[in-house]
Amino acid sequence: MKNRSLVLLSGEEGTIPPAEARALFLAYDPGSRFLQPEERVLLVDSAADPFLVASRIAFARRVGRLLDEPAEASEAVRGRRVRYREFSLPGRRGGGSGTRTLPGVDETVDLASPDYEFTFVEGEGSYLALTAPLSMKQGWSRRRPRQRAFFHPSAMFPKLARALVNLSRCREGEVFLDPFTGTGSIPIEAAVVGARVVALDRSRVMGRGALANMKRLSQDWLGVVRGDAFTAPLRPVDAVATDVPYGRASSTAGMDRDQVLSATASSLPGLVKAGGIAVVMHPSSSPLNPAPGTETVEEHRIYVNRSLTRKITVLRRT
Repeated sequence: MKNRSLVLLSGEEGTIPPAEARALFLAYDPGSRFLQPEERVLLVDSAADPFLVASRIAFARRVGRLLDEPAEASEAVRGRRVRYREFSLPGRRGGGSGTRTLPGVDETVDLASPDYEFTFVEGEGSYLALTAPLSMKQGWSRRRPRQRAFFHPSAMFPKLARALVNLSRCREGEVFLDPFTGTGSIPIEAAVVGARVVALDRSRVMGRGALANMKRLSQDWLGVVRGDAFTAPLRPVDAVATDVPYGRASSTAGMDRDQVLSATASSLPGLVKAGGIAVVMHPSSSPLNPAPGTETVEEHRIYVNRSLTRKITVLRRT
């Protein structure tokens, strides 16, 4: 049975916020259908549980069940702590947000730690949803690069790493691979959402650092493997996400950017199972051309600074 869900996307610019939300719903229901009536609002018809999506998503403020009126959720909120929250999108009511009580359920109102929230969004249209905001608290600060046992300047921040995992459509219990794991930023987030993680890196230092970070966070990966991503002796996994090494802080074994990306593209058909998704982040100046056996699903850009823009290429193994 399909339900109508609302995703209130975060305010970051670019195509990643809606793409991440779509990928998560498609991971649990490939038949999900989407409508984006305005920049920060995504409406979804899907059998996927919006509260499960909410617990994983990085680039969204709220995810929940779309309602015509609060009475539709009366059974779900009965005897539970609730609150009412308004979001005014840019261009409407000054772009602010506020909190107030929900008429008729004052006896269960809890503004600080509710079980559920009636989320009202006003933009070009008006939308009411039942959400669970506390389930969206991801604890990013606890997993920031400087908080880990092993630090390297190439380490990725957890919010972006989580988005890459989500773009891969990896579900709980599935095997996830990062073939250029570095300090383990992406595998850490894959483990948080319940994937069975394999981390691969050719550098002994990075492999030991990733292992130290895994232990500091009390995670239990399938393994940290020292090896070459281009000749990895691994069976195809369910999903892949990685940040291809580049620049002075990363080892490329004497290969230039284009050579690294070409070798990466050629190796992907042997790393991910048929129908699986591989997500590769790389410099936008170096294209990632799909090898035979893979096809490009979508591409996104991330502005880093005036001299560097990163591209995220999402591929599917055919």
